[in-house]
Order: sequence, then C-alpha cells, then structure tokens
Amino acid sequence: MVGRRPPRRGFTLIELLVVVAIIAILVGLLLPAVQKVRAAAARAKCQNNLKQVALGLHLYHDANDRFPHGTYNYIDIPDTTPAPYNNKQDRRCWAHDIWPYIEQGPLFDRFDAHMKTGASALAFPQLATVIPVLMCPADPVGPKTQTLWGDYGLTTQGFSGNYVANAGSTTFNDTSHTTSANLNGVLFAQSKVKFGQVTDGASNTALVSETVLVPDTTSNDVRGRYHNPSHGGVSFSTRLPPNDPTPDALRWCSATPPTHAPCVTATQFVFVLARSHHTGGANLAMVDGSVKFVSNAVDAATFRGLGSRNGSEVGSEW
Repeated sequence: MVGRRPPRRGFTLIELLVVVAIIAILVGLLLPAVQKVRAAAARAKCQNNLKQVALGLHLYHDANDRFPHGTYNYIDIPDTTPAPYNNKQDRRCWAHDIWPYIEQGPLFDRFDAHMKTGASALAFPQLATVIPVLMCPADPVGPKTQTLWGDYGLTTQGFSGNYVANAGSTTFNDTSHTTSANLNGVLFAQSKVKFGQVTDGASNTALVSETVLVPDTTSNDVRGRYHNPSHGGVSFSTRLPPNDPTPDALRWCSATPPTHAPCVTATQFVFVLARSHHTGGANLAMVDGSVKFVSNAVDAATFRGLGSRNGSEVGSEW
C-alpha cells in the first residue's frame, strides 16, 4: 500500500504580510545608514580631491615662486578696457596653470600650444574634457560640460568643476573693475601672491573651497566655469559662512537656480560663497595644504578672517 504524502505546508496570507512588513522595516532602517555611508564616502573623496588641488598649487608655487593668477583678466571688465586686461582671447585661470601638477600634463601641453597661436581659450578643441580631481562626487550635476551656448563655433564653454579659489573676504570688484586685481585673498585677478605674503599664517588662510554647480538650461551659470572665468565664477569669498542663504552675485547665473545655490545678476560687487552638497558645511583647503570641514554655523567673523592673507586676524578652531 502506497503511503500517503504529508500535506504541503505554505505561508498563510497573514504570515506573508508579516514577513513583508518585517522586510520593509529592515529596509527602512538600513536605507538611512547606507545613505550616510555614501555621503561620508563622497565627503572623504571630495576632501582628497581638494588636497590634490592644494598640492598642485604648492607645486606651481615651487616652480614659479608664487601662486598662479586667480584669473588672467579683471572681473567683469568693460569692453573699452585696454589690453591685456580686456584680452578676450586669454580666458585662463588658476585651474589651467595647475594641470601639469594634477596629472593633466598632456592636456596642458595641448592647451599651451593652442594659446601660443593667439587663439581664444574658448576655442580650445578639448575644453569639454572632464578632469575628475576638480569634481566633488556629492554634486549630482557633475560632470558639467553642457552650457546654454558656446563660442567660436563650439557648442559648449567647457568643463565646469566644483573647486574655487580664495579671492578674499570681500566682493570681487566694486564701482571700478580694477579693484579685482587688488584683493586680500590668495588667488584673484592678476594675483602674484607668495607664501611669504600670507602673514596671517598658512594654517589660518583659506586657499580653495567648494562651489555648487547649476545646470545651464534656461540661462548661463558661470560658477565653476574654468574656461570662461572672467566673471568671477572660479573664485569664492569668505564674506559670509558656507551655504549662507544670501544669493551669490554674478553677471551670468541661472535665472531659476536651486535653493542651495541662489544667485542674482550683477556686474559690480560680485561674489561667490563657499557652497556644497554636504550636510552641515563645506570642505576648505588651507594655504598649508590641510583640508578641513567647516560648519555652516561657523562664527561669521572667524570665517571672514580666513579669507584675508594679511588682515592680522587671530586664528581659532571652528
């Protein structure tokens, strides 16, 4: 006699719902932890990139006995300004100068040869080349290579990155555009600052920080635009703490910027603040090469003092 098979037992509907609920709870508990780990990894990578940028600036100083120009042109120069400050061909900035020191030697060689022909930097065929060390992985817009319009027959004004140089603790220009070459930071228009001129101390003076990229969809936004830096988008000011709600002021910025990157249009008293996608603050590289995470809640006077190289401000922790 053939034995009867035992009845097959499966999940009841209630048991299945309980299992699903437990899984949902576990996912709900794990997801924030995963997001925190990813955010921490992105912040650490960003800090490492800033460290490499600061090292590149140091190596440039070693080779040239000074830091590079923040920009080669005045900020928002009128068309009537005589050369060399209104040389529209020469849209270089500090970022180009450090290419040989951040593993972009071949790109720099091609760029240098291009510039020696008298052609515009905006006509450089490889200007959309992405340079990873100039990107923060926390910024969802990067890598940004698309712009609303290009120039010199190209469809883009090139690669934009997340790192901007310390021009000082004030605006980049006032009623006279020539003031953009006389700021209290380290890398500003036509600057030639040496280590010895940073009398506030290398550990008490900012060198490079972060900016937030904005897509060029309805208008141009020059923040982080290395190949067209003469509007001030490759610099930052410490006049206000990181991620302050006060809008940046630039000649060209998005008409509908995201809330984390507010901006108003201006051709005088322009400035860019340190901004990031990191929770609670932004990364900052100092002149001595150290990298710190600065809280949005930092004392405003303390942070402002980090922007000047020779203001005799008393350094403090933050």
